[in-house]
Amino acid sequence: MAKKRQSYTDLTSLVLRLGLGLMMIFGHGLGKLQTLISGEVEFVSLFSLPPEVNLTLAMLAEFLASIFVVVGLKTRWASIPVMITMFVAAFVVHWQDAFFMLNAEGGGSKEFAILYLVGFLAIALLGSGKYSLDYVIQKRK
Repeated sequence: MAKKRQSYTDLTSLVLRLGLGLMMIFGHGLGKLQTLISGEVEFVSLFSLPPEVNLTLAMLAEFLASIFVVVGLKTRWASIPVMITMFVAAFVVHWQDAFFMLNAEGGGSKEFAILYLVGFLAIALLGSGKYSLDYVIQKRK
């Protein structure tokens, strides 16, 4: 029974990593990478940092760290920058926005950032599972 439960846990980790990671990469990170490459940076200035720095940090979390999560490489560590970015998005950038998208009335909301934050927290707690590069690397040791 324990082996079957572990199998479900590994599969759950894979589904979360692929689902959330790919959505983050293609829905958010890739656009930020393209904006950086184009040089036409329009982004928020937070924590006394210029928009270019904030955009680069967000892109590294949403694109690069999410790739690590998808392939299952240093998954727990790679989840941290994404969680920090989503925390900042929800509670700094969207601080005055509605909580739920339904109530946003044409504006932004905290909802998606919090959903990503909770999802990547679940990934960090679960770990990468056996369907990952972490597992392959550890098995070779």
